[in-house]
Amino acid sequence: MIAPQSTVKVNDIRSIHRVIVIGAGPAGAAAAMRLHDQGRSVLWVDRSDFPRPKVCGCCLNLAAIGGLALVRCDQTVRDLVAGELRYWKLENGGRKIDASLPGGIAVSRTRMDVALIDEARSRGIEMRTNCDARIVDVTAKSVVVRLSDASRDEAFDVALLATGLSGGGVSRWLPWIQEPSGPLGAGIVVDELTGVAPQTIHMICGDQGYVGLVQLEDGRIDVAAALRKEKFSETGGESLKSGRAEILNQINSILASSSLGTLPQELATSLMTTPPLHRQRRAGSGRLLAIGDAAGYVEPFTGEGMAWAIGTGIAAADCIDGDRVNLDLGQQWCDTYAAMMRKRQWICRALSQSLASPSSSRWLMRGMHLAPWIVRRAIWRLNKPLPVAGRAVDLLTRRVSEGPDAAPRSRVGL
Repeated sequence: MIAPQSTVKVNDIRSIHRVIVIGAGPAGAAAAMRLHDQGRSVLWVDRSDFPRPKVCGCCLNLAAIGGLALVRCDQTVRDLVAGELRYWKLENGGRKIDASLPGGIAVSRTRMDVALIDEARSRGIEMRTNCDARIVDVTAKSVVVRLSDASRDEAFDVALLATGLSGGGVSRWLPWIQEPSGPLGAGIVVDELTGVAPQTIHMICGDQGYVGLVQLEDGRIDVAAALRKEKFSETGGESLKSGRAEILNQINSILASSSLGTLPQELATSLMTTPPLHRQRRAGSGRLLAIGDAAGYVEPFTGEGMAWAIGTGIAAADCIDGDRVNLDLGQQWCDTYAAMMRKRQWICRALSQSLASPSSSRWLMRGMHLAPWIVRRAIWRLNKPLPVAGRAVDLLTRRVSEGPDAAPRSRVGL
């Protein structure tokens, strides 16, 4: 919800830090470290305690790792895992598409988020957990924020919103272009699941939606689903318990059509859920900039969602830096974000729309079967370097910079 207008006097508003970053996911981490590298005074906050569980966001493709390299913490995350992702497998209606990945890693968010926070603190960045931040006012010169661990409001030169799908209660300044709609997100981490191969991203499609699965660094399995709301009964959401039980049934219905196992019913109470996934908002207004999922969400399929989060965090920090700071920063970020993300997200948007109905998903599988080069080219494009300070990313992603034919060919099975 939007915080009420501040009633404190102007001289009660203090300004210690120049920039505040709200949200401690990968987008917030990348932004905070980039700003710190630029010599700016940064306050980084999150309302949660850590470690914390997350529904998904455990896969990083090469573009994501390249983004982490730009803020000198790629090795911090790589040290958490033993090997790289090698394969992407899609199953739908008895058809299978197997494609090679050029790289990437899968790591639990409970470990990765803590590692990034520890790295930021070791560099001298002030990071506060259990600190709720609410936007009070936004102008062309500052953003006033109310912090739960402070007695007075605080004015910042710029505020970066990295609050993910929670939205952050800022629709007054950053209105929705596309209000939250579409499938619901659900996820869980389980100790084991029959058929899930190591170093492999599994995607299973069905009439109810689709489920992604990957083995984490400790051998556990991350299960994340996007489920069509119209497939739920009208009574399924009458209670939290019955709603989660129905979500688990929908996930198992999809898994049952594949070569993988299903989830035990007793895990229903452990399911994590999200609001409707599809969304897009104005990315900037005044000195308030939204990054990562807070700016918009399109379902990722090979770890590119983390690349978008990290990339927008870095790009927003770069947008603040330099002589352009006196321009309309909010509009400048809107233009930068659109130019950066439009071409990046269209592949996943087209894929998610094709998977939105059983008939279109069957046609998609048929097309991939007849022309497997489409899969190779899509994976290559999604792993391309992000357009931010490119050289460091180019060096890390040289395996895909030569083009889609440099990657091993896809294998198609019936």
